[in-house]
Amino acid sequence: MDPQRLVSAAFRLKHDLGKAVRWNAPAGREGDPEALRRRLERDLLRTRTGGDGDESAVEVFDSWMAEDGSLFFGLARYEQRLKRVREAIEAVRALLPRFFELGSDELVALDEASLRLHGESHGLWRDVVSTASTESGGPTA
Repeated sequence: MDPQRLVSAAFRLKHDLGKAVRWNAPAGREGDPEALRRRLERDLLRTRTGGDGDESAVEVFDSWMAEDGSLFFGLARYEQRLKRVREAIEAVRALLPRFFELGSDELVALDEASLRLHGESHGLWRDVVSTASTESGGPTA
């Protein structure tokens, strides 16, 4: 296990997914369901935009898993965080196909899942940085 690869992978998840799914989120949730839908569309359906087209939060996560997720297999200290990230992404995955038909309660559930993705991906990165720092003999984060 290369601690720097783990730090880099955790940072990528935090930045490319965790940060992006809350990029347009205001301090307090929108009271208007259609305003919430518009914001979630930008943050979850178009999480990454670029020359190759848009990628949803699910696609960003699946790409991360294919590239970096295996680095964390068998590392019990990160197991619970990754489990919570996967549970949140599965909640998003279940709702996105019906996104434009979702009612107010389902939009709130989708927003809650994005909050969990944000929090757990940031938490994973902090955990990995702390462990890497401790194992290398440096100060903890």
